[in-house]
Amino acid sequence: MRARGTIKGNRASRPDAGSIYRQVLLGLAGNRTGGFHFPGYFLNIDWPRIGEDHVEEALTVAPHCSNVDGNLNLAAFGVLLDTSVAVTSRLKLPAGAHQATVHLHAQFTGRPLRGTLLAAARHEGHTTGAAVRQAVISATVSADGQAVCHATSAFVHLPPPPGVTEGLPLRSRPRADELKPLDRDELDAGERRVLKACDEALRRADSRRAFIEHFWNVIPRPARSGARCDVSLGAHFGNRTGDVQGGLLFGIAAATAQAAAPRHSQISNISAWYIGPGRGDLLRVRSRLIHAGRSFAVVRTEINRSDGARVLETVSHHAA
Repeated sequence: MRARGTIKGNRASRPDAGSIYRQVLLGLAGNRTGGFHFPGYFLNIDWPRIGEDHVEEALTVAPHCSNVDGNLNLAAFGVLLDTSVAVTSRLKLPAGAHQATVHLHAQFTGRPLRGTLLAAARHEGHTTGAAVRQAVISATVSADGQAVCHATSAFVHLPPPPGVTEGLPLRSRPRADELKPLDRDELDAGERRVLKACDEALRRADSRRAFIEHFWNVIPRPARSGARCDVSLGAHFGNRTGDVQGGLLFGIAAATAQAAAPRHSQISNISAWYIGPGRGDLLRVRSRLIHAGRSFAVVRTEINRSDGARVLETVSHHAA
């Protein structure tokens, strides 16, 4: 049997290539369990505490998920934030039901996204007076005991999509450190495509763009009045239902919005409204700079599928 995580060509010269390769194979193993999903297992997200109405999740920033400056990549941060509030919402979810994110707001404090990040989320109850109830969740993400982000979110409970089976109960889901990375020989066609994306991202990573930016195709480029990003999709983007994981959508929008306001490099806050599922082979992300002052900028971002269906809209505030 071939060795697990064989690195080919000049990728072997990267000191972190082996650990990155292992995380991808670990994510693929986790994705088969029916517990979390590939992004969660790939990022090694853990939940050290699950209470009756609160959850703590932890993520340690490492080469597979950091930008070249050592900060956690915004797409990876989006997965941490979204999964922390989503897991908390599930504490009150009826057995066999499905949920969808309606809204997610994040207020950043300006502290760096480094070290071990701890997301503490709490279920604040449900809305009333409408035909569809929404679960309201609050969260704070900290690094080394200092808050880096305060967040609120809302979820709706829905019947499961056709063909989607109920996931494992929260407290019985396997953790990343309990899993064994897959061998190359046991990968199916979709998993081999994820490994190919890993190989390509390792090959393209350099001093300007990190592995994770290429792996999740979050490479915004300037456009008229803002920035744009076309994201080719694969199994490494998916949640348990096969749609793009909601935190990834949030992070992709945030990263593209940041590129649309180059003179205001610090993202201050961002609000996202979830409109439809991210699916298909491509997402088109368009960020438009709608205000740029001396101290702050405002950016509106839209994510659409290749068939034109709207997936997500955000409005973000950026500080100089």
